[in-house]
Amino acid sequence: MKTKHILLMIFSLFMVVNVDAQILKKIRKKAEQAAERTILKKTDQVVSKKTEKTIDDATTTNKSKKRSRKNSKEQIESESTNSALELNTKYKTDFYKEDVVLKIHENGNSNQTQYFDAEEVAVRLESNKTPKPGYTDSEGFIYAYNDKAQAYNKSSLIASGGQGMMMPNMMLEMLKLPPEPFMANTQKQMDKNITPNPFNGFVEFAFIYKPEHFRYEDFKESKQSLRGKSYTKFEFLNEPGYEGSYVIFDDNDRLIEIYTNKSDTKQSMSAFDMDMMPPGESLIIYEYTPVEVNLPPAREVKSRGQDMMGLVMGSFKKDKNTEDIDEDDYDTSNSKGQVKSARNALKNNKVTAKMLPDSYDFDWQFETEILMASRKKEAIDMTFLIKENANYQATKMVDNKSKNKGNATMLFDSNLNIMVMFMETQGHNFFQMYPIPELKNTNDKPNFKITDLASKTILNYNCKGLQLEDDKYIIKMYHTIEAPIKLSHFMNFNDVKHMDLPDIDPKILSQFSNGLIMEMEMIDKKKAKNNISITAKSLKNNPISIKKADYKTMDFLSGGKMFKN
Repeated sequence: MKTKHILLMIFSLFMVVNVDAQILKKIRKKAEQAAERTILKKTDQVVSKKTEKTIDDATTTNKSKKRSRKNSKEQIESESTNSALELNTKYKTDFYKEDVVLKIHENGNSNQTQYFDAEEVAVRLESNKTPKPGYTDSEGFIYAYNDKAQAYNKSSLIASGGQGMMMPNMMLEMLKLPPEPFMANTQKQMDKNITPNPFNGFVEFAFIYKPEHFRYEDFKESKQSLRGKSYTKFEFLNEPGYEGSYVIFDDNDRLIEIYTNKSDTKQSMSAFDMDMMPPGESLIIYEYTPVEVNLPPAREVKSRGQDMMGLVMGSFKKDKNTEDIDEDDYDTSNSKGQVKSARNALKNNKVTAKMLPDSYDFDWQFETEILMASRKKEAIDMTFLIKENANYQATKMVDNKSKNKGNATMLFDSNLNIMVMFMETQGHNFFQMYPIPELKNTNDKPNFKITDLASKTILNYNCKGLQLEDDKYIIKMYHTIEAPIKLSHFMNFNDVKHMDLPDIDPKILSQFSNGLIMEMEMIDKKKAKNNISITAKSLKNNPISIKKADYKTMDFLSGGKMFKN
């Protein structure tokens, strides 16, 4: 899995903690019963007050009719403004490919209808609960009618990158959709300095998800036909309490239905369960049919709490407008189910602080220096703490730019299958434990061209060199078998036999696994800013111990005190 996707996964784990149920309730647009509403059961009942449309209406697009209507209707500049579309216009019009009507239902009742206009990249929201429609533009501004002023106001919380991530992530969890494709697309938007997910995921789902995103063991695929058209249905597996849930795609691989059936399982709620909604059925139907949206003139006002939200969430905006994008960085084909696996590892973690040994003891300190092109070659010191034949290993990292602010030691315990972060900052010592998820084996080994490099001396040890190269990267490594210790798990916690390595000569593999890597350089052929090098600085037989009693437990996930002895 790509490094960027791993970072996305880690970020998502902490976005799911302690979400207020009332916020979720406002976002949640639950749905009509499947037995009454699914198109595959050939129901003759209506979908809404206007629905005498057939499935053909839901899967047919006629853009020419829409353009004809627009050309025939007089457009007055003062009556319609869409300044949001002036920003990143090409990306938006390329991504949002066609008009779509979203019909959102809750337990047999129509809740809301969203009309998305791909030319305007804007949504009109209609509900029987509000007399005037609402609107959302491509920068995440929400237009609401002010009865007192007899005019529209617009405001946004989406300017915060975290907000554009948090709200859709809630929807992903509630609808049980695979998060990896959506998260990768969010990262891509943020990398390009584009406001992420301005429509809170509802519209974005239609243009992100394809059948291939559901083709793995968590879903059951079936083909069905109705009225001369073929459909692909994916039923949800391995989701206790959500039996009967599914998604459907049409014969053009367009998402046309998301159905969620949540039963009352009476399961206890953990800190990582953000689906806090009551049992019931939800349905979102996507109809690809011409839509016209004209944003009303509106005065921009700040939402209550907008300034606070900006401080809490931060901003995704970067100094530069865009950066070069490599589409391979956002390919999630090899990371299906990984986020769920990581969340389950956290949710099911049974390891407590009492189970940690009183002390982790080390005999050797192997000091290295990391240089990253993205940090303008500012050095980071990383020291490997080593005790041979132990079931744990640790790395201590010090950022030379902020070394006075403290340091952190990251320890991996293979017996308990956890990572423990020991932190020392401003006179306080504390630690936090994280379970290590078991990543799925994709059987997709990299295809590197392997060549020998000239030997060289590092720290007075003779080191052999090896270069691995593919179409994207050049990796140069130097290792020695002369050092008094070996570190076969360098840059990889699992045993070397589990490493996703290319097919190399067993003799070479043995040299690396029984030696000590003294230098490594990774060169990204397409993006020099990703270049990184790690070089050995010293190897010392200097015993050191990390004693649990010297630290307090920092527990973000409990309802009690955050810091415990």
